[in-house]
Amino acid sequence: MRGYIHYVKGHAGSEQQATEALASFMKFGWEVSLREGYTPETLPEAEYDYKCIEGGRLRGMLEEGRGGQIKKACISNQIRLWREVVEADEPMAFIEHDAICIGKSNYVFDELLCYNVEYAFQPPSVLGTLANFRGYKAPLAMSPRALPKDYPLKYYKDTVYKDYLMIPGTAAYAVTPKGAKRLLQAAERIGIDQSDFFINTYNVNIEYLNPSPVRFNSKNLNLSHKL
Repeated sequence: MRGYIHYVKGHAGSEQQATEALASFMKFGWEVSLREGYTPETLPEAEYDYKCIEGGRLRGMLEEGRGGQIKKACISNQIRLWREVVEADEPMAFIEHDAICIGKSNYVFDELLCYNVEYAFQPPSVLGTLANFRGYKAPLAMSPRALPKDYPLKYYKDTVYKDYLMIPGTAAYAVTPKGAKRLLQAAERIGIDQSDFFINTYNVNIEYLNPSPVRFNSKNLNLSHKL
């Protein structure tokens, strides 16, 4: 599986974690490389001039201040990869600096495969600190399968996405050309939202693995809130 590990250039913690992530993925044969992620200062606005869905979380955050600009940079990192997937006509992985690989990537999936569901609801993941989600355990899935009926993470804002299932963060997932096209079409037609809100089962078929081949680094830098 080809892919990119995204990090914040100039942030010592992010650069260190990205180096650790790279070593872990290469150990298991993934074809990954490091990529400098967009920040509010480096985002080429003209290339990612999408409307924000009215009533969504991103739109509200942009109206409040800098936090929204950080989240817009995050979703733009995703869009950049989706465009490349369509252009290359092959699946690719999106990986964040705090992901640690513990397994291989040789799975066939339909549109989008989340690699870290087993760990997404445990500390140091943010979801693992919230009472509504902490300790959730997805059923075993030795091969890719759809998110289960008891999956707790649902889109809650009052938009067309309400009650659809959301990806549990974007630490590590892969997307096929079919899935990337659907996501890009939704961005154009409906508008964008915060990354993990926008990647939901209205827009794309989300599958998962458990045991999962990716876990988190022991320290959560939580940069998406404080760049």
